[in-house]
Amino acid sequence: MKQDLVLLEARNDGVFMTLPEGEECPSLPILLQFIGYKGVLKFDNKSVEAFVRSQGKSPCKIAERMPELEKDAVVAISISKDYMEASVNITPPFFAKPWPTEKLIKNSLAEKNVVYGLDDEAISNMVNNFVCNQSVVTARGLDPIAGKDGWIELRVDLTVKTDKSDEEGKVDHRDRGLIVNVLKGDLLAERFPPTAGTDGINVANVPVKAKPGKEIPFPAGAGTVVSEDGLTLLSEIDGCLKKIEGKLTVSPELTVKGDVDFHIGNIDFIGTVRIKGAVRDGFQVLAAGDIEIFEVVEGANIESKGDILVRGGVRGMNKAKIVAAGGIEIGFVDQAIISASGNVKVRNAILHSDISAGGSVIVAGGGKSQIAGGKIQAAAEVSCSTLGSEMGTKTEIIVGISPVYALRKKELTASLTALYENMEKVEANLSYLKKLEATQALDDEKRALLISITKNKFQLQAQQKNAMKEIEEIDQMLEMTKSQGIVRVKGVCYSGVSITIRGFTYLVREPFKFCSFVYEEGEVKLRSYDYKL
Repeated sequence: MKQDLVLLEARNDGVFMTLPEGEECPSLPILLQFIGYKGVLKFDNKSVEAFVRSQGKSPCKIAERMPELEKDAVVAISISKDYMEASVNITPPFFAKPWPTEKLIKNSLAEKNVVYGLDDEAISNMVNNFVCNQSVVTARGLDPIAGKDGWIELRVDLTVKTDKSDEEGKVDHRDRGLIVNVLKGDLLAERFPPTAGTDGINVANVPVKAKPGKEIPFPAGAGTVVSEDGLTLLSEIDGCLKKIEGKLTVSPELTVKGDVDFHIGNIDFIGTVRIKGAVRDGFQVLAAGDIEIFEVVEGANIESKGDILVRGGVRGMNKAKIVAAGGIEIGFVDQAIISASGNVKVRNAILHSDISAGGSVIVAGGGKSQIAGGKIQAAAEVSCSTLGSEMGTKTEIIVGISPVYALRKKELTASLTALYENMEKVEANLSYLKKLEATQALDDEKRALLISITKNKFQLQAQQKNAMKEIEEIDQMLEMTKSQGIVRVKGVCYSGVSITIRGFTYLVREPFKFCSFVYEEGEVKLRSYDYKL
């Protein structure tokens, strides 16, 4: 707003308003605002209206002289409690007094120690537009930036991946992905320390301390350990990783409270597994440790690198397969494949099943300790109360040869045959290349091939040597275990049973009681139950 819209003059007999020569008379609203800016507070509206109607043709008295109001402008400074903001409020001067300058306002702020964050634009606006009787923010401090809290980042995916699909997109509803296996020393989580934040400055140019971030401790539960530098959380043992009550926990045992079914899915665990219920048809349980199952196993696959205990029994439906690197104990077995490197112990009956033991197969302790149907193989001994059945059920018993070693020997023999075939091909190629070398017809490419084939020959020779050595060791082991073979029947051995010891077979054609079968002098002979080898 221009300072010379009209001329105001303080005379002895009052305050007069005159329109400058050559200027147009302002409108009434603008003129009223202008008079207020000039500090004339008590004026005659009717006189001003008359001045506008006459277009300012002659000077007009608009107010009486009030010397007590004729004073300089007042620049009031207010500062917020936190000293982060300062405001200016101008009380306008009487029209004859000067309006505050930008320098005056800044000096007034400086007198209150307001020296940082001045808003030059706001100050300029107050001066040029006669902003008065209102508080205007003219200085702002720099707010401090609080530090970021520390945080934890998981390095193991705990997301449940239900119903995984294969490469063709087919979904296996038995593979629920509920178990997260970790090994000792595996990285579980990383901790990132908090930041200090950035300090601010208040309007008095005094630093304002930033609030630092908070330390976040590791969610360390049982089976975990924090590294020496405090920045990583590691697994202390092999086991299953879970988040329990907000803490990462690694357990060496996995306990399933109910059945292994579509709700739980297949299990593949690095430690010991305990299943309080049953394992249903079509599911599998794999464990690096022991496996304990409290109820029955249906047509499922159970494999352990330790021992297996099935308190209930196995109703295999010709589909169940149970394999242990250690021993196996089961309540009963019906139509299943059982294989153990150690002993197989069954409390009740083994019916129409294929049993293989690196030690002994013992059926005892139940109401019906019977073996009927199927094939039983054991390195040392097969013992039961009843062998076969009154119906003459075909039952095959083989002892004196470890099925584990026998299978391994078969695998090695097949491998050795393939190695010999490969060696013949290698020798033929080497013979051809050496002939070229002798006639100096060997180029760089064929020379490189000669070197490669020669290396391959050495590798094949080493593999052959290792296979032959292992076969020799197995033969020695088999020879030792042959002398241990015995079949004991405490009750009745029925016809229909065939007993093979050290490769010699005895066909049972009539019932025998309280008997044993042993190898002597090139044949299998019948002896008493308590016969000692």
